[in-house]
Amino acid sequence: MIENQDRTWKELLQDFIKGIERAIEELEKRDVDNIPGAKQALLQRLNNMKTHFPNNNGEIFIKSINDKIQNAFFPDTKDLTEAFEKILKSRTHEQDFIINELLNGFVTSKAKAIALDTQGPVIDRMVEAFSRRNDFHIVDYQFFAMFGDPNKPRSYIKKQLEELVNIFGLVSKELVVEKDKRRSERKVYTFYTFPEEILKILEEKYIIIDDELDYAYVSEKFDRNVFICMFLANIAINRDNLEKIGNSYTINGISAIFGLILILSFMPKLAVDETNPLLKDPSFNEQNMSIIPKSWMMKQVLEPLFESVIKIVAYRLGGGLWLSKIIDSDVNKKIINQIRFLLRDVNRWILGQMVRVEIPIFIEIANIFTEIIIGTDAEK
Repeated sequence: MIENQDRTWKELLQDFIKGIERAIEELEKRDVDNIPGAKQALLQRLNNMKTHFPNNNGEIFIKSINDKIQNAFFPDTKDLTEAFEKILKSRTHEQDFIINELLNGFVTSKAKAIALDTQGPVIDRMVEAFSRRNDFHIVDYQFFAMFGDPNKPRSYIKKQLEELVNIFGLVSKELVVEKDKRRSERKVYTFYTFPEEILKILEEKYIIIDDELDYAYVSEKFDRNVFICMFLANIAINRDNLEKIGNSYTINGISAIFGLILILSFMPKLAVDETNPLLKDPSFNEQNMSIIPKSWMMKQVLEPLFESVIKIVAYRLGGGLWLSKIIDSDVNKKIINQIRFLLRDVNRWILGQMVRVEIPIFIEIANIFTEIIIGTDAEK
């Protein structure tokens, strides 16, 4: 078993190096460089990656994925509370913006069958619904009112609701009323809520008690991040149970999102000339932003890296089970084609240039790369 795993890992690393070689070959063909030195900076970085990434059995990938991505977003535990708390604690405002944009887009596309006729993203609507009650419950008929389609039967909407509930790791409860006030007949109400142990965390963190009015309400801090953390925690504890996390679609989407994060983390930070108008723009912050030239995003330049990195992320997070859902997957091919659109979603455009905000996960992964290169050079 270990021998097979080692062989698979080595093959994945070899495919990544082949992707780098293709990217270098394409980049060397290009004459246009809209930012002086950008092409050379990327060529130097790609050559460094080609040299150092295979070393010590892919140490850079292992540290980046295991120590940074997995610990912060997919803790190695079967305890939902532990996973949720770790993920919630690791989030920052800057990180939330980029990770939430990616994951919110993914979950919205996953649930588009229900949200087709609604206003705003699915997660935002979920936040709105759960915020109306201070017990973090939502009744099924509330959901039907929010997401229902009069042209489709209630059973269809119920099925979609159950899928969405599973994505977020929510649970259902029933309240039986022996005599309904309106019709004096037995009535069964279905509630959807968070697991008991998660409710305790939410009540402590997001419920505000107004002593004067003797009233409890949900604070404004209860936002989409709670659902994103539940989504990730659910994947973390059920990574071996594909039905509970949305099967191939989820695996391909998650692997693509964090593959994209790895690629962005490995991109060099450019120093532009002091006369560059970008530096004078009030929305550009040189301390926590860097430029990603359009030429770097050309289909032939970085695309050869994405497929191999997606497979590497899948293998590190879910082993051979996840990897088997990436190989020859039509879903994966579509996601790879959409990666460049994801880049536009998570980066800003300032004066015609794509700008990367240096969120903590980018910096931490980039530091691993830098430390290993410096350490290797020092040994020579």
